[in-house]
Amino acid sequence: MSVYKHNKFYSFADFTHFLLLNKIPFLLWILIVFISAVTFQHIHSPLLLNSIIVGAFMIVHVLLYWYSDVLIAKKRLVYFIGQTMIIFAAAFILPIGSISLLVGLLPLLIAQSIIIFKKKIQVVIVFSLLYSQYCIVILLNYGRGELLEFILIFIFILIIVVFYYSIYHGQVNARIRTQYYLTELEAAHIKLEELTLANERQRMARDLHDTLAQGLAGLIMQLDAADSYLENGNAEKSQEIIRKSMDQARKTLREARIVIDNLRENSLADMNFEKAVTEEIERFKENTLIAVESLINVKVNLSNLIKEHSLYIISEGLTNIAKHSHATKAAVTVIGEKGEIQIKIEDNGIGFDNVTKVQRGSYGLLGLKERVKIIGGELSIESELGKGTKITVRCNLNKGVMR
Repeated sequence: MSVYKHNKFYSFADFTHFLLLNKIPFLLWILIVFISAVTFQHIHSPLLLNSIIVGAFMIVHVLLYWYSDVLIAKKRLVYFIGQTMIIFAAAFILPIGSISLLVGLLPLLIAQSIIIFKKKIQVVIVFSLLYSQYCIVILLNYGRGELLEFILIFIFILIIVVFYYSIYHGQVNARIRTQYYLTELEAAHIKLEELTLANERQRMARDLHDTLAQGLAGLIMQLDAADSYLENGNAEKSQEIIRKSMDQARKTLREARIVIDNLRENSLADMNFEKAVTEEIERFKENTLIAVESLINVKVNLSNLIKEHSLYIISEGLTNIAKHSHATKAAVTVIGEKGEIQIKIEDNGIGFDNVTKVQRGSYGLLGLKERVKIIGGELSIESELGKGTKITVRCNLNKGVMR
């Protein structure tokens, strides 16, 4: 809840903190003023009972000032009227020492009004009322002969107090703003850490899916094929597939270690993207015996991040064909030119009629959408029952990627 927007306080707690910081030096000032008033009174005409009564008034004055944060926020007029009555009542009870009370306490009250009231007219009204009452008390206690001198003293003290109060207020307010920005910065840092951890968990989930899950899926398909050849008595072909399965298992293990050690970016630095895509397609053909037509023509420079996620997009698309499509043919097209890369993965499989349902239910497609988002691309999935599926990814390389 903002308290005083014109003074740039950000919350009621900040305003309370400001007043607390201001209270200590000014409470000492009130004590000095009271001692000075009693001293002046006792030099000329000692009034012990009056001094005790004024001391009680000063205690009330201090309490009001101590809780001024609450009073000003809720009932500022009551606060100012109460303080004014206490000061002038004390001035009448100690007539000789009244000059100390008036000159010492009224400028402090006026300085408070400058900080607290929003409009200049309100400050002018407060000053006019206090100044006129000050003059009346001086006339009653000291006579007309002392009026001009005491007016000059009052104005001089007022200028000093207002100047000091304004500077001190500015320093404390600056400190509040600094603390506020530090608090906001710390909160933003915590939020950034949370987002970083969340993004890292998502990245690890994608990478583990693209290495372990896809690698194991490939092994299962190869072993199924080997088992089928064994049942048909073709041991030689079965052994060949088993050897490829062993190579695939070793490759999957290497990739898993790269993910765990977070070394993938280094391995991508000198990667030939077209060659990597071709090798991925060849592995798919060997593992599934699905015919694949491919067109790979990349004439633009790709960042390591684009290479990595594009390669996994192709791998995921082919894995989904092997798992779900029952296709006999597939096609992979990768074109990179004119500041754009376009990836198409098609099959002649069974297709599906509810793209939204499949996207929600398949972790592979969820990971696919996340990777497309990271590279700042657009994903399109077209499918129809009995007519296969086409996945298209377009990425404008000039727009940059999401970090």
